[in-house]
Amino acid sequence: MIIKELIPNIASGFEFEVGSVVLLQFWGENEDLDVLDNFALEIAKKGSIPIKWQYSREFLKAYFEETPEKYLSFPDKYFSMFKLCDAVIDICMYTPPKPHPDFPKDKIPFYRDYMINLMNSVRDKEIFIQVKLPTKCNAEASGIMDFNSYEVAVIKAMSVNYNELKTRTRELHKTLEGSKTVEIQTKDKVLFMSVDNRSWFKDDGNGDLPAGEVYIAPIEDSAYGQIHIPFAFVNGVEYKDLDMSFEKGRLVECSSHQLLEMLRSIHPDSMVLAELGIGLNDKVTELIGYATLDEKCLGTAHIALGMNTMFGGKNSCPVHFDFVFTPSNLFVDGKKII
Repeated sequence: MIIKELIPNIASGFEFEVGSVVLLQFWGENEDLDVLDNFALEIAKKGSIPIKWQYSREFLKAYFEETPEKYLSFPDKYFSMFKLCDAVIDICMYTPPKPHPDFPKDKIPFYRDYMINLMNSVRDKEIFIQVKLPTKCNAEASGIMDFNSYEVAVIKAMSVNYNELKTRTRELHKTLEGSKTVEIQTKDKVLFMSVDNRSWFKDDGNGDLPAGEVYIAPIEDSAYGQIHIPFAFVNGVEYKDLDMSFEKGRLVECSSHQLLEMLRSIHPDSMVLAELGIGLNDKVTELIGYATLDEKCLGTAHIALGMNTMFGGKNSCPVHFDFVFTPSNLFVDGKKII
């Protein structure tokens, strides 16, 4: 299996202290448990202690379907088990926490409570890695219909030399840390924003995979000007040649009335410019409409609308939409970065 062949290289990017207890949360079925085993072995080779934990959609469907409701509430001591680990790796054969398509609808509230408590018990870990493997389930969840192109692109991205990626990422992170202003030029448009007193984050193999970016939450009311986005996929819909205008950090005009109305209908704060990122993975060489991968492409940048509280921002919102582009120029504190 191609996925198993990727695992040693993927694990080479992980950085755990010797003796760390690492919780491997496997979101997959029994027939793929060898993937979990291979990750556990690689973690052990690095001197850490793996704990294997599986979330099979088939089993969870049966569990919540057949267990009486009075036994479907989990005590606090159950979730306290997860708090003992030092780091967490989500290994995703499907996109969590989406349940089985035939999951009993009357049991959804119990499942939701379980997942909320689970996430709360592990969210404060210093190292939290999510590996989205190139499966048909993940492709479909991302709105990608051409699985072969998706699989090839993700495998290529995960085959990056992580030592070189870490060097490239850390050098740029060092350059950007402590910066105050950003200017982005796209075609004949210019967008400005402030990043003063905000921290840059790096994703170099110890965060979301595919890896390869530095990113920041700009000051929420700071963005003003215009930007051109050649194409974007938002909620499964493709948009081309987007011209977007910002005032006081919020999207106020867009060449696509459909996109603007969709954003307005979701949440008022889905209009806030929430992120700026710069792609650094030299194995991502083309944009395929999968934002999680496209935003890592070397030479590109991306902005996002919506939530940014997970990386130092203040905009609490139920959505986060990325828009990837290749800037004509990108300046940070007047220094040309791209």
